[in-house]
Amino acid sequence: MQEKAENPENGGTHENTAVIFRTLIENKLIEGSVRGDTGSQRAFYNRFSNTILGLCYRYASGRNDALAMCVFVFLELFHELKSIPKDGELQKWITNKAIWYAVKYLHNDKHTFFIAKTTRYEENKPVYEDMDEDSLTAEARKEIYLTALQSLTPSYRILYNLTYIDEIPVKEILNELQMAAETYKAELEQARFQFKKQLNVCNYEYNRNRKE
Repeated sequence: MQEKAENPENGGTHENTAVIFRTLIENKLIEGSVRGDTGSQRAFYNRFSNTILGLCYRYASGRNDALAMCVFVFLELFHELKSIPKDGELQKWITNKAIWYAVKYLHNDKHTFFIAKTTRYEENKPVYEDMDEDSLTAEARKEIYLTALQSLTPSYRILYNLTYIDEIPVKEILNELQMAAETYKAELEQARFQFKKQLNVCNYEYNRNRKE
């Protein structure tokens, strides 16, 4: 096991110093963003945009929706930075907040959310073979998984993301969505079924396009 190099100035390690240094930088960004300093807000955005945009791609239905969702999430974050806890990991706090702001964005578009939620899939669609992941590159798997996820209705997409990807505790999901446990279990089972179905469809389409 490799030992950490000692920092002679404070008796700690270089790793600990790096953590402290990052925290000081983040605190300055937070303070500046709360004051409305555009430079600090721009730096804050640049620091966390990749993480949040990647998250938004999973919760959105496509690129344009993800970009709009990302803007919404950052605006909400800027409003709440003044209430951020003084201790704890900033990245974890921001990610958790971003998840629920993404859900809020979808809930705000009530027409899209509720109409999509009641949409029934066609019963007579062709059956596709299960995806053979070993035959795909990592990039291809990522593309197929994201396309399948974005193909779900917003309600199923939310539940699948929250439960299986972001691993949010069930109690928190039920509380935030104001959902009964029985409803959650039934909807989640449908979300899993529809995701696997869409995964196989997207895999079929990907392989067909690759052969053309």
